[in-house]
Amino acid sequence: MQDLWAGRKPLWRDYLDGKWVHQCILLAAYQEEAERLHKRVTELECVSSQANVVHTHKTELNQTIQEFESTLKKKEEEIERLKQEIDSARELQAQRDSLTQKLQEVEIRNKDLEGQLSDLEQRLEKSQNEQEAFHNNLKTLFENLDGKIFELTELRDNLAKLIERS
Repeated sequence: MQDLWAGRKPLWRDYLDGKWVHQCILLAAYQEEAERLHKRVTELECVSSQANVVHTHKTELNQTIQEFESTLKKKEEEIERLKQEIDSARELQAQRDSLTQKLQEVEIRNKDLEGQLSDLEQRLEKSQNEQEAFHNNLKTLFENLDGKIFELTELRDNLAKLIERS
C-alpha cells in the first residue's frame, strides 16, 4: 500500500493546502482591505484636520466679521452723530448769519441815530447860544429899561417938584 500512496500527498494535505491557499487569499484580501482602510483613515484624518482648519478658519472669519460689523455699527453711529453735528452747525451758522445781518442793521441804525444825535446836540448848542444871547440881550434891555425907568422916575419926581414949586 505504501507503494500506492508513495509519491502522492495524502488527501488531508490537499485539503490543508487548499485551505492554506484559501487562507492566503483571505489574508491577502484582508491585508488589501486593511491597507485600503488605513489609507481611508489617513484620508479621513487629513480631511478631518482640514475640516478642523476650515472650522478654525471659519471661526476666525466669523469673529472677524463680527468685529467688522461692530466697527461698521460704530462708524454708522459716528456718521449719524456727525450728521447731527453738521445739522446743528448749519442751524448755528444760519442763526449767526441772521444775527450778523441784524447787527449790521443795528450798526447802521446806530450810526444814523448818532448822526441825528450830533445834529440835535448842534441844534441844542445853537439854541442854547441863541437863548443865552437872547437872555443877555433881554438882560441888557431890562438894564436899559431899568435905567430909563429910573431916569423917567427921576424926571417925574423932578417934574412933580417943579409943578409943586410953580
